Amino acid sequence: MQNETRFPWKIWLTWTAVAAALTIFLVADEGEQPAPLTWVAILLGFAPLIGAQLALGSPRAAGQVHAWMHSLDRPLLVIAGGMSGFYLLMGLLTPGFDPYAATIFVFGLFAALGTLRQIGRGQRGLTWADAAVWLLLWIPFDLRWNYDLWFGPSGFAYNWWAVALTVVGVLGWYGLRDLPDFGYRLVPRRRDLTLALVATAVFAAIVIPIGLAIDFLTFPPSALPSLGVLTAHFVGLFLTVALPEELFFRGILLHGLDQMSRRRGWMLFLSSVAFGLMHWNNAGDLPEKIAYVFLATLAGAFYGWTYRKSGNNLLSAVFTHTFVDLLWSTLFR
Repeated sequence: MQNETRFPWKIWLTWTAVAAALTIFLVADEGEQPAPLTWVAILLGFAPLIGAQLALGSPRAAGQVHAWMHSLDRPLLVIAGGMSGFYLLMGLLTPGFDPYAATIFVFGLFAALGTLRQIGRGQRGLTWADAAVWLLLWIPFDLRWNYDLWFGPSGFAYNWWAVALTVVGVLGWYGLRDLPDFGYRLVPRRRDLTLALVATAVFAAIVIPIGLAIDFLTFPPSALPSLGVLTAHFVGLFLTVALPEELFFRGILLHGLDQMSRRRGWMLFLSSVAFGLMHWNNAGDLPEKIAYVFLATLAGAFYGWTYRKSGNNLLSAVFTHTFVDLLWSTLFR
């Protein structure tokens, strides 16, 4: 039992090393040539977080982290303080470091995780406190309000925040909040991939004709990416788009709503509409905004169906989301 209450250092450090190599590859793929200290800042900012993002996807490692957090006298201080330490160290190595912005980040992180810590553990369904923290974390990210709190190269602000929110969401709702049957598992099963492929195929058969008819989608593409670019794009979509969005909209929102009501159809509808509205600011004029929200709402319904069909396993929905976005960005955008 003693081993189960220790932090799984080996798993985290192994994934952090993989994440460091992945970060170097992705930065180079973007054509960036950061200064030496900026390179160090990027690696300190990305690698430990991606390592945690992937390590927590192992049920065994996640269980160890959960037990370890509950064995601590002050888990909030350790978790929020540790993440703040990496963030501050990263910021101090960049010329754009802003103490005021750093203070906002640190206090915001402690406030969000502290609120989740105070919610009754094991309480079913979402509370107003859950909703407040959900909005505090997601809306500034979705509207890009918190980009000034990132000190690295501007092109990587979205990626860093997406990974950071995933880690905060898992540690907050699973580790501190004890949301039952959270569903964050990244160890693939054949069923996960099968469900994702089926859902993607059905969704594409419905949406592609609609999208082409209303001129939201275009085909054929001007050029097809190389295998290396396609691989990098898949990894980036998986880690920084599909994973955080599925965590917040299916793992937390839909799962929490399902625990509150037996009207599962309405709960799926509400979470899908919320997901669709998130895309309002991603489009240009009003007709494009309406089309984007409608198609994203439909996509959210498919992701939610996949999530439920897999037994509340987030990976099926993440795969589906990644496949859909990859098809759209490479063939129809």
